[in-house]
Amino acid sequence: MILICYLLVFHAVTTPRKPVMGGMLCEETSIGIWLTERHGTRDGHAALGFLQTLNLLWNYLLLKHFDVVFCRGSTTEKIFEPWVESLKAKGCEILEGKRVTYFKVDEETGCITEVVSGKETYTVDAAILLSGSPSIKKRSRTALRKQEEFRKVLNLAGIDFVTVKLRLDREVGAQIFPWFRTEYHGRNLVFILIPSNACAGFDDLFGCAFFDLTTIHDEHKGDTETILQADFYHANELLPLEDELVVEKVMSYLSKCIDGLERANVVDKEIRRFPNGLTHIFPGDWIITRHGSRSQEKSYVTGLEAANRVVDYLEEGSFSIVIPVEEDEPHIEAFCNLNRRLNEIINQVPLSGYFLQ
Repeated sequence: MILICYLLVFHAVTTPRKPVMGGMLCEETSIGIWLTERHGTRDGHAALGFLQTLNLLWNYLLLKHFDVVFCRGSTTEKIFEPWVESLKAKGCEILEGKRVTYFKVDEETGCITEVVSGKETYTVDAAILLSGSPSIKKRSRTALRKQEEFRKVLNLAGIDFVTVKLRLDREVGAQIFPWFRTEYHGRNLVFILIPSNACAGFDDLFGCAFFDLTTIHDEHKGDTETILQADFYHANELLPLEDELVVEKVMSYLSKCIDGLERANVVDKEIRRFPNGLTHIFPGDWIITRHGSRSQEKSYVTGLEAANRVVDYLEEGSFSIVIPVEEDEPHIEAFCNLNRRLNEIINQVPLSGYFLQ
């Protein structure tokens, strides 16, 4: 059996316990998330999606277990490469540099029987497509267009995503309380109280999460420089800009949240752009399941469920255990059920989609 997969690696944690909503993995440690509220969600910021805001507040404010542990290094080094080596040790053959260009589908069963990579064709017993929605959309217009579930993907809206990693010329003065900072200004430190932050209000358009990698990643421990990463969602206006202008804008935005950043100089940068790279409502959530996880964890859980489907179809192998999300509190569950029933009633009203939003 040959299994070809598209691989989309997400940020993960080194010691996961269980997935929770909002794109985090829960571990019972006291590492808090700092929510920077600058201007709130003003009218212009509504483009980010009302449901995204609710999801953010749900994760940070309502869930019992919202503390997280971030990956202590790059996902390639800490997660992807060890995973690939473990697969090879179990006899799996990794076909590197093979881009899938076409699928051959059995018209009677609707199953993928062959995967085409350039001039080479591979017969498969099962295929798992592990990819973002933009890549799936491209293939839904070609070989997979006869499958209704793939045609429906074409209706999925996406947002632009830009991630910026900056290396600054001075170190971090973390965990310094505001009333003590004045005596440290002579040391030219950059003060980042919390290593992971979510914020909004920049030009009334962007949603942003920024991270102090100097604190999070082990490889930067003891550095005399600061490594920042800022992820911008709905970054339509950042996408076409030259790198230098992107850096200038990012420094301007973050200086409103980070004390001392205006005194720092950028010595190195890494900018990556992903047009329509994320789904509009919940990134990583274009597959509908009843598990309850979101974002990275949703992708992980969906992968486990897909593998279980293959095991069930081929009748060989062992099933993966999917840890359920903790159930909602009774009053939250009651309101969710009420809202679900109201939506079911509204959907039965003629033309409700046009008049009731």
